[in-house]
Amino acid sequence: MAYLAKFKRNSKTYFYVVENIALGGGKRRQMREYIGDKQPSESKLQTLIAEFEKKAEKETLKLHGHHYLTNEEIKEIDKINSEFWAKYKKLNPTVQKQFDQNFIMTFVYNTNSIEGSTLSPKEVELLLAENISPNKPLDDVLEAKAAQKTLNYAKEYKGEFTQEFISQIHEMYFRDTKPRIAGKYKTHQNSVRGSHFETTPPHLVITDMKNYIKEYGEKKKELHPLELSTWAHWKLVRIHPFQDGNGRTARIIMNYMLHTNGYAMIDIKTKEKQQYFNALEKCHYINNGKALAIRLVRRFKKQYRNALE
Repeated sequence: MAYLAKFKRNSKTYFYVVENIALGGGKRRQMREYIGDKQPSESKLQTLIAEFEKKAEKETLKLHGHHYLTNEEIKEIDKINSEFWAKYKKLNPTVQKQFDQNFIMTFVYNTNSIEGSTLSPKEVELLLAENISPNKPLDDVLEAKAAQKTLNYAKEYKGEFTQEFISQIHEMYFRDTKPRIAGKYKTHQNSVRGSHFETTPPHLVITDMKNYIKEYGEKKKELHPLELSTWAHWKLVRIHPFQDGNGRTARIIMNYMLHTNGYAMIDIKTKEKQQYFNALEKCHYINNGKALAIRLVRRFKKQYRNALE
């Protein structure tokens, strides 16, 4: 990640923007750019870092052929993914179904808990597996059932990635709890929880979403599937096109892209939500998805390195 560094020579202080580029094998190369002898304001620093990150990304691309991850990380992810699917395909259909259902129940618990749901893991399991409703807020119950249905819909979807598909995901998720906003772009300014960055203003959402879909068409030719799912997740959160429910929608979209490209889906744990939020904030700060990609790589390794053993 790029950062501000200062170096003293004699009685003077000089400021640089610095990025440590991973070379593999635990080695790194420092890339830095002089920005003057006076510390820039916070807004100016954000601009300088965003511009510098674009240069660092080009250098990373030349070194590794990937935008956010190193060759070693890509090889490790691909190996873990291949080994997981090889073991999965050897399971009998009943066990496969059980594994899929367990993932969905865990995903539903965590993705809703991150946003404040009061349901426990056991309550989610009983609700989704046996339709036993807990004595908890009705909206939490309805959104758990909707999350299950929406993730299954995204897994089975074979059409193009479009604005309509994204709106359908949101509408399906929130039709029972937020019917007035479900599937509709926002009409009032909103924000990313805990973030200092402004989201897209309501009158520019349609334009930004058109650009999002257009950029996706370009990115899918350049990025590794895990990088692509990271980019799609972060960028959608940055736009925040819906009045509410953007994080949950983005996590469904992330897993839709992983699944469509033959990769196992990722469950972001609610106990790790602060690290997850911090990664998204860094993405907003430097205007690319690298920080979230690093977080998701760690999660993917932890989730699937020894799965089904």
